[in-house]
Amino acid sequence: MEHAEIVIGRGRNFDHVLIRVLGRMHPSCTDFWDGNWLASPIRVQVGGFTAEIDAGLRVEELRDFRVALERVHADVKGSAVLSSLEHWIELTVECHPTGSLSISGIAADDPGMWNTLHFMIEGLDQTDIPPLVDALVAVEKRFPILGRE
Repeated sequence: MEHAEIVIGRGRNFDHVLIRVLGRMHPSCTDFWDGNWLASPIRVQVGGFTAEIDAGLRVEELRDFRVALERVHADVKGSAVLSSLEHWIELTVECHPTGSLSISGIAADDPGMWNTLHFMIEGLDQTDIPPLVDALVAVEKRFPILGRE
């Protein structure tokens, strides 16, 4: 099965964050705590910097990010946050009164250590939200939340 991709930004030819969802980290687990971890390496490409992070994100982290993005898109204000439990990535998409978006984030190559990349992506607007939401929905359909919290 081919992996799913979530591109946060205008695309691969611009500054962006790419999350590749390869599959469940514990495919034999069906409980909430172990079954919802996704093998999801992250690539951050901003300015002259590229970071490759062998991360694991949770299904509900991506779902919560999608729900917040949908609210930002509907209201044309506010912010949506992707915050990983293990601190691989902290990402905020903020909508300004003009409808423009800015993305700020911190990526860590080894949570708990000091190597982090602080970054900003500018030049986006409301039209960049729907394709991001669609990519997140596609991940949710392939990897629904298992079990109950």
